[in-house]
Amino acid sequence: MFYGWKLLAGLSAIYFLAIGLTFSGVGVVLPPMVADFGWSRAEVGFGFALIAMIYGLAGPMVARIIDRVGCRMTIFYGGFINASGAVITCYTSSLWQFYIGAGVLMGIGMAMQTVIPGNQLIANWFHHRRSLALGIFLSIGGLGALSAIPASFYIDATGHWQHIWLAMAGCTLLASLISFFVVKEKPSDLGQEVDGGKVSTPSNSNQKPLRAVYRTTSSWTRSQALRSPSFWLIIVGGSASVMGATIVTSQLVLHLQDVGIDPVLAGSALGLQGTIGAGARLMAGALGDKFDSRKLLMMGLIGQLVGYYFLKIASDPIHVYLFVLTFGLGYGTAAVSSTSLVVNFFGVANNAKLMAVRGIVVTLLAGVGPVTAGILADRNGDYSLAFSLYMALNFVAVIAVFLMPIPIFKGQEKKEGSPLAQEPVKNQAN
Repeated sequence: MFYGWKLLAGLSAIYFLAIGLTFSGVGVVLPPMVADFGWSRAEVGFGFALIAMIYGLAGPMVARIIDRVGCRMTIFYGGFINASGAVITCYTSSLWQFYIGAGVLMGIGMAMQTVIPGNQLIANWFHHRRSLALGIFLSIGGLGALSAIPASFYIDATGHWQHIWLAMAGCTLLASLISFFVVKEKPSDLGQEVDGGKVSTPSNSNQKPLRAVYRTTSSWTRSQALRSPSFWLIIVGGSASVMGATIVTSQLVLHLQDVGIDPVLAGSALGLQGTIGAGARLMAGALGDKFDSRKLLMMGLIGQLVGYYFLKIASDPIHVYLFVLTFGLGYGTAAVSSTSLVVNFFGVANNAKLMAVRGIVVTLLAGVGPVTAGILADRNGDYSLAFSLYMALNFVAVIAVFLMPIPIFKGQEKKEGSPLAQEPVKNQAN
């Protein structure tokens, strides 16, 4: 049996434990922490933005660690850093402890355990079914948002938000244990090949590809990719998508409580949109092996935009559920398609380094969202202006993705649709 599928199951579990549970859990524990410590929305928004910013800024460090010790041990060590940050935050009594524990340490730990090593391993093991594998990986991680629902009930019943941080610490350590026993760096380590069989290009130059899914067979260097406009347009789309998610995760419960929605329903909405997003990631992964990921990214961004409209006018549970559906579908689709575009356009060899660069820029831009939303809410008394500004930025991102060209690798004549530039989609038995 092709070990890649076992590896994928392990990576999905790691993602679920290391960020799926923790990231959504943070959004639920913030309101009671605000109530206990008297922090402002802007101060809390900065703390959440710091988690996201450190998560992205740690990318080059994570890529370097992967070069030194491999993905397996990078994930393993990351769990201890992640857990230490959660424990510090559990016993916090001031903003600076919250910023160091949750913001710095958990940000670094999550970066070491999740997207960068996970994407590199999937790129190493999968080619023809790469988008499907990414969709499964990201969708299982997205199911971690379900933790928001029991966490909301637990806090509402006991008031002990500290216990949620301890649960996060245990989950990240379990993720480290899974990595130690399951992760294998590449197929050749087990005498296997990518996708369970050789990756070949058509020998007949007149052969037409079966599907319009572009996957380069060239290995772009980091500097070559950074000179490509398409790389930066992918980042524009990814930034808009992640910004929407960070605002929602950090401010959704606070906003819904402000407009009179029951706190438990507000927490459940956060979990439900993550669950729908997980299903959308799986769907986008399956579609991404058959259809252009640029079109899927556009559809995802439009879904997020519509979701924010419903959130902006939310005054009853119906609007909340409409937001949950549209935003969940949109973000899930955008998350997979924007990630797939990087490896499909620029190859496997330097994917970790390119994802690190992407992570820095996307995180810095997206991190502005929670802080700005918190400041505007403090000044205006609601999130209406913040949501309107995000919708405008999202619309600009849709146009940017629409204009995105397929990059041409310097030194080779590759045209869209040519056998050299495009791998046909095949149903391979494993």
